[in-house]
Amino acid sequence: IGITVEVLLHSLTRWSSGSDLDTKEQRRAWRVAMLLFVSLLFHNFPEGLAVAASTLESQKLGITVTIGIMIHNIPEGIAISIPCLMARPDAPWLSFFLASFSGLAEPFGAWVALFFLRDIAKEEDSYKNPALCMENVLAFVAGIMITVAMYELFPEGKRHCHAKSNGMFWYVTGTIMGIVVMILTELGT
Repeated sequence: IGITVEVLLHSLTRWSSGSDLDTKEQRRAWRVAMLLFVSLLFHNFPEGLAVAASTLESQKLGITVTIGIMIHNIPEGIAISIPCLMARPDAPWLSFFLASFSGLAEPFGAWVALFFLRDIAKEEDSYKNPALCMENVLAFVAGIMITVAMYELFPEGKRHCHAKSNGMFWYVTGTIMGIVVMILTELGT
């Protein structure tokens, strides 16, 4: 049994690190795919918290947050799938699996939020335990998302800007459009 476990662990480590791939480009694409997979797996958990907590606060807020998160989950799945397909073009099922599995952290986060926050949402006086009131939970989740965006997403996006392709123009335009969309969704609530 020990030998079998060792062989399986060695094979898994070799596979997850991409050392079984032929070219440097494939190994680099696989590294990006694995980095995005793990990052988005942890990123999606607080999104589930945000959906559940905002829905407990008000149905209209819950629908707005759900639509916003639903829209941005499409590029998240693409962000995992494309480098995975570049690294392992013979395994398209793998890119589908990794993108789908990373999204499962969201319903798990929603379940955790509903399990722990359902009684808090029913309380008339949320000041009994101010650390767990809905406003603080939503602020906590927003802080996580802002931190991920500022320290991970913006620097990575800027790193991929190329002068010849007007990358910086599209980087700034996309950022401004994202801010406008967030303001418009806030006005709609």
